[in-house]
Amino acid sequence: MAALQRWRVSTGTGEVEIEAENWLGALAQGFPALGMDLGAFGRLVCATDADGGAVARDPRTGGEIRVDRVAVNEPPSLSMPTSSFAALYAPQLRAPPPASAPVELESSDDELTPIDAAIPANLPPPVPEVEAQPDHTDETEPPQPPPPAPLDTRLEDLFMELGEIASAPTANDACLVALKIASRHVPTDAGAVLIRTRHGDGLRFRAAMGPAARAVIDTVIPLDKGIAGFAYQLGLALAIDDAKRDSRHYGRVDRATGYTTRGVLAAPVRGDRGGTFGCVELLNPRRPFTADDIEIVSRVGAALGEYMLAGYAT
Repeated sequence: MAALQRWRVSTGTGEVEIEAENWLGALAQGFPALGMDLGAFGRLVCATDADGGAVARDPRTGGEIRVDRVAVNEPPSLSMPTSSFAALYAPQLRAPPPASAPVELESSDDELTPIDAAIPANLPPPVPEVEAQPDHTDETEPPQPPPPAPLDTRLEDLFMELGEIASAPTANDACLVALKIASRHVPTDAGAVLIRTRHGDGLRFRAAMGPAARAVIDTVIPLDKGIAGFAYQLGLALAIDDAKRDSRHYGRVDRATGYTTRGVLAAPVRGDRGGTFGCVELLNPRRPFTADDIEIVSRVGAALGEYMLAGYAT
């Protein structure tokens, strides 16, 4: 077990200091300590900062909670929460979706291949599954995208596009559409949609874009590994600026493909009526991720989650 560290959890109305392994544990303990409703924990949108702390925002109320380290003796522990922690604070997120809302994917789980066995060490140049922004390999500074529009404007544009997910004929198509929408609104070099396998023992790449897309499509990572697994199990959206410094990052995919993951934004695929199905993940932003980006991708994940809950046949 990682050593406990001291954290300050603060809101606009109060603060409390807590000992925990990481910012997420401090946030969970800070909820009851500050008299907050634990029911709001599952809908928080979280972003970490360079100091190892985090900011959590409730999109329903607009309230913010800061988690900061009081004393820094060593790098913060950002390991996956223990099963007892997840069962206490987010038991509904670990359960399979309701039996009344099955999702049948086009391929059988029997055909799935673990990520380690699927990707050879001498991988040839892959072909993107989704058209991605060009990957700049020269030494010149890549062009920067223009500053994003205000969140209200971005949400209005997004609302007009989310209907494309609902009208997709298959679950695979819905995942692909969701990834295209997310990448249009948040410029990144790569991304993927991972959906839990039918047996609930892994997360399967159902759509992918970027240099390693062809290599990872239809492969599976363990359910409790990676930032995608973290977002899936806790039902939390989060952005990581430096994946290499985050112990949740599942580096085997990078080592197998030669693709280097730097920044990660992950949001759960979860319907409003319950059931978490997977994760939308964007990699290596053209500009630093913002809280608005997290909100945008969270909306995309929610729309895809509603599609899954509706039980569309493929």
